[in-house]
Amino acid sequence: MLADRFERLASALDPCELVKSRNFPLSPGGVEHSRVVMNVAGLLWRWAKSRGTGQVLTGEAGVLVGRHPDTVRGVDALYISHKRLPRGDRPFGFLTRRPELIVEVLGQQDTWEKMENRLAEYHKFGVDLVWIAVPQTQTVCSYPRAGKPSLLHEEDELASPKLLPGFRCKVSEIFEE
Repeated sequence: MLADRFERLASALDPCELVKSRNFPLSPGGVEHSRVVMNVAGLLWRWAKSRGTGQVLTGEAGVLVGRHPDTVRGVDALYISHKRLPRGDRPFGFLTRRPELIVEVLGQQDTWEKMENRLAEYHKFGVDLVWIAVPQTQTVCSYPRAGKPSLLHEEDELASPKLLPGFRCKVSEIFEE
């Protein structure tokens, strides 16, 4: 299936993603998954709003990350600057521009193999930074497209001065109740 057709049918389908032109179901993330997504999206949203630099999307935002075969991922949260998606430009449907940051939360149904596949797709698409939050260990794995990955623990700080100037929070903040 092509992304254009998937986009037209998506509202009639159960929650799913298009992976290499095939439809795959998404299972509900659960309470902890939802809390972590909300926390990280809220922290990013407050920062982006105060700076006026871009916007934060969440709620399985559909991002077209690959063509031929087509892949549309439901992203937990993302930040895209106004440089890449100008103010007032409100596209309907899937995001086709590359965000600076994608955040995924490792759910109980997820495997690291699946996350590594997503990570490779995001970096190939041109996403600059991917954070994978792991509720079970209360850690965040940070994967810059150009650079070495790092594992951050509760007291470590999430920041990316070049991509997210002025944003910083402790890892523990995204796991708070």
